[in-house]
Amino acid sequence: MKKIKINDITLREIFQSTDIRNMDMESFDIILGHINDIEFDSLEILGGASFEKILESNIKLSPLGLATYIKNKVPSVPLQILIGARNLCGLDKYSNDVISKFIRQCIASGISIFRVYDALNDIDNFKYTISEIVASGASCQGTIIYESFRDTDFYVKNALELKKYGCNSICIKDVESTLIPSKAGEIFSKLSDKIDIPKFLSVSDLRGLQILNYFEACNNGCDGVDLSFLPSSYMGGYNHTVFSFILSLKDTNISHNLNYSKLVQLDNIIKKYVYPFIKRDSVPANFILNSIDKSLLPGWLISTIGNQLAEIGEIDLMDSVLEEVFKIKKEIGNPTLATPVGQIIGSQAILNAVISDSRWEILCDEIKKLILGYFGKLNGKVDKKIIEKLEDSTTTNGTKINLEVEEIYEQCRNELISLSDKEEDILSYCFYPEKTRKFLEKKKARLKKARPLREQMVHIENPAYNKTISSSFSKLDNLDIKKLREITSLVESSNIEEIKLEVDGVKISINNPHYKIEEKTVAEEKKSEPVAKKSDDSLVEIKSPIVGIFYSSPSPGSPPFVKVGDRVKAGDTLCIIEAMKLMNKIKSECNGQIIDIVVSNEDAVEFDQVLMIIKKDEK
Repeated sequence: MKKIKINDITLREIFQSTDIRNMDMESFDIILGHINDIEFDSLEILGGASFEKILESNIKLSPLGLATYIKNKVPSVPLQILIGARNLCGLDKYSNDVISKFIRQCIASGISIFRVYDALNDIDNFKYTISEIVASGASCQGTIIYESFRDTDFYVKNALELKKYGCNSICIKDVESTLIPSKAGEIFSKLSDKIDIPKFLSVSDLRGLQILNYFEACNNGCDGVDLSFLPSSYMGGYNHTVFSFILSLKDTNISHNLNYSKLVQLDNIIKKYVYPFIKRDSVPANFILNSIDKSLLPGWLISTIGNQLAEIGEIDLMDSVLEEVFKIKKEIGNPTLATPVGQIIGSQAILNAVISDSRWEILCDEIKKLILGYFGKLNGKVDKKIIEKLEDSTTTNGTKINLEVEEIYEQCRNELISLSDKEEDILSYCFYPEKTRKFLEKKKARLKKARPLREQMVHIENPAYNKTISSSFSKLDNLDIKKLREITSLVESSNIEEIKLEVDGVKISINNPHYKIEEKTVAEEKKSEPVAKKSDDSLVEIKSPIVGIFYSSPSPGSPPFVKVGDRVKAGDTLCIIEAMKLMNKIKSECNGQIIDIVVSNEDAVEFDQVLMIIKKDEK
C-alpha cells in the first residue's frame, strides 16, 4: 500500500498568520511536545512572512535561533524551510555570497530540507541556490508555482530541469487557489510518467478545494502533501482539513504514518493555545466565487495590505486596493503573487488606489525593477501605457534603475557591529534591517538588565558529596568559564527557564532570572523633538505621520515638489514619506508660503517630526 508523506506546515502558519506577540514560550513548548509525538515526514517552520513576523514577536529568539530551538524539541523530524531562489526569506534579490551564507546558517540551525521556488518560475534563478544546497549535503525540493494558463507539459519540462540541477524532489505549489481537481490529477499523472523522484503538492483551502485536489493528485502519483492544523479558508469558520483528508483515503490503496488519536490531541492543543490569536481577514465573496480562472490573494498578502492601509488610516479602501491588485497583475503580464512579487504588486496597488491622484502617477522602484526583468522574466506582455510611464520616469529625468544585484553583506555587518557579530543576525539584517535592529536592541536591553555574570548564581550538584552547592562563576576555576558564559548568555536572552549540564561529574543548573518577565525599552516610546517651533499662530508645522524616509521629489532627478519661498495651496503635495516600500504623499494643510524645509532629501524621519513650516495666508 502506498504511503503519502505528510509535510506539516502548522508551525510556519502560526508564525505567519497569527498574532504571536501574545504567545508565551510555555504554550509553544506544549505544542512542540505534541508535535514530537507524531510521525510527520517533515515540518515546514519558516517561509513566506514568518521570518519577518518572528522578528516582531515577543518570542525573544531570532528566526534561525527559533529553528535551533524547535530542532532541540523535535529532534526526530526533519525541518524544512520555504525560500525564494534568489530572494530567500526577504523581498529583494540577493548576491551569491548572501545565498551561500544563508544556506549554511540554516543547516547549522537544524534545517535539512529546502523547498525552493521562484515567483516568476524563471528556471535560471534556481541554478546557484540549488547547487549550494546540494553541495552542503541538504535536500532540495524544486518548487514550481502553479499558473492556471499553463499546459501540463510546462510542469513536466520545469520538473525535469530542476531534477537535472540537483533537486531530489519536486513540489507544485498553488499560491492563488486556482488549481482544480481535474488539472491536479492530469499534472501528477504526467509527472509520474516522466519523473522518478518524489512529487509533492501544496495547496491551501481558499476555495474549499484542497481535499479534492489532494485526493486526485495522490490517486495519480503524488507522493506527499502539506497539511496544517490552522484553517485557511476565506469562507469563514475555524475548520482545517487534516481529518477530512485522512478520511478521504479510507478504503483506497493509499495510507499514511500518522496516529489518529495523537492527531486529535494535537488538534485540541492547537485550538486551545493558538486559535485565540488567529486573525480572520474579511474578503468580499466576489473574490472567491467569481470565475475559476481568477486568482485569489494569499492570506499573508491580505494581512500585509491591511496593515499598510491601517498605518495610513485608509483601511476602508481595502476592497478598492484588492481590485487594483488584480488589475495590475493583468497589466504587467499576469505574474504569480508569490513573494516578493505579491508584495510589490500590493504596494503599487496602494499607490494607484489610495496615494496617487491617478493610476500609475507614481511607480515604486520595485515595480520598475519587476517590469525591467530584475527579478526574472515576466510571462506575458506589459501594457504599453505602463511602459511609457516607466520610460518617462527612468529616462526623461536622466536617471536609470540599478538592475545589478548589490553586494550588501559586508555593509550590513559593519552597520550591525555595535549590536551583534553573529552571522544569523547579519543575514537577518540583510533581509529586514529595521526590524532586525529593533529586535537586537531589545535583546541588548534585556542583557543589560541581567545580573553580571560573576554574580550569576549556579547550582552545582556533586554526587561525591551528595549535596547541592550555590556558587558564583568566580569560584569555578577548573571549568571552562568561556563556555559557561556562552551558555548563560543563551539562557538569559531566551525563554529557557533553566538549563542543566554535567562537566566531569559536576552537575550545573543555570536559571534564567528573566523568565516570563516582559521588558520595555525606553527606545520603544521615544519620539523626536520638534526641529522648529512656531513663532506665531500663522506658522503651520508639517509633521511626518509615520516613521520613514523623506523624499523631496517624486523620483530621483525630478525637481522637488516645493522649495523655500514657493506658494502652496491646501491639498498640494509637499513631499513623500516612504515606509515599508509604500510612498505616502504629504499634502499641505493650508494656503500659504514655504518658509523652511528642516529635513534633507532621503533623511530618515520619526513619527511627528517636523518636515517643513508654512506661513499660512491671512483670511
